[in-house]
Amino acid sequence: MSKRGKIAFVGTGGTISMSYNDRQGGFIPTETANSILGAVPDNYKENLEIIDWGHQPSSHYTIRMTVDLVQLLKKLVQDGINGIVVASGTDALEEMAYLTDLLWPYPQPVIFTGSMLPIGVPGSEAASNLIQSLVAASCERLWGMGVLACLQDQLFAASEVAKEIGHRKDAFYAPGRGPIAEFVDGKIYVIRQPKRPPFLGHDINPAGKIAVLWATLGGGEEILSCIAECCDLDGIVLAGFGAGNVPPSWIKHLKPLIKKGLPVVITSRCHRGHTSIQYAYEGSTKKLLEMGVYDGGWLRPHQARLRLAVALGAGLKGETLQKYLRDEL
Repeated sequence: MSKRGKIAFVGTGGTISMSYNDRQGGFIPTETANSILGAVPDNYKENLEIIDWGHQPSSHYTIRMTVDLVQLLKKLVQDGINGIVVASGTDALEEMAYLTDLLWPYPQPVIFTGSMLPIGVPGSEAASNLIQSLVAASCERLWGMGVLACLQDQLFAASEVAKEIGHRKDAFYAPGRGPIAEFVDGKIYVIRQPKRPPFLGHDINPAGKIAVLWATLGGGEEILSCIAECCDLDGIVLAGFGAGNVPPSWIKHLKPLIKKGLPVVITSRCHRGHTSIQYAYEGSTKKLLEMGVYDGGWLRPHQARLRLAVALGAGLKGETLQKYLRDEL
């Protein structure tokens, strides 16, 4: 490990912190940040500040809780920390890392990691992921790359990482991109510099009530109807077919929502999708944009939700909001 500065380790829960509970009949988060690090050799823990921040599974975390975590991480850097490792659950890791990246203004790296098997289970990759994450957090060549995810000998950009599978240790990849760095013989080899999302400013309180509605074969109208009639939302993200096309039955419900000023963003439900205006039929991206829907471009639906949340928290609207969604600010 480099001796270039003090590193922080923040435990937030997740599978990496779980142990089997006989009474519950399954794994639950019980291990503290200190006990997780018991699997790591002492030389990796020199000059390390340990924060036991939370004990939640991924499905229990929210935008608000993640923003609170980001505030803690910012305070650590302001107090002199030169790199941070966050151990979290893998189910929501890509969302927590992406939201953190949207709100992260500093050059110091933040490395999210976790494991598909609890740390005490035979065959768990937890120890190796933790060791590599600590190495990455202390690596000067990763400064300025923003928030990264460290898993299975690879470093992924927060804006690119995706969980592909839920039952294997090689669960993460970056669709169409690949890792930004890899570990070879314990050393980090940087492959490329990731493109980072625009930073909108400090003290943003992201909007919390944004729904994602997926286009499915003849489905979704009933849910959209309920949203239009009953729900008090800050915005909606549409995960459209292919290039961002939705069923025509949605249009009569979307028009009044847009008319009253609710931000609606169209994206593709494909992992490597992008919206396109080549089609001109009812429900196509072209027609949606003409109605006043915002174009999500390359953003995956969950990324568009988080980016819209941050944009609304920063007070963006109209053309400025559209430019932020499209990385044109």
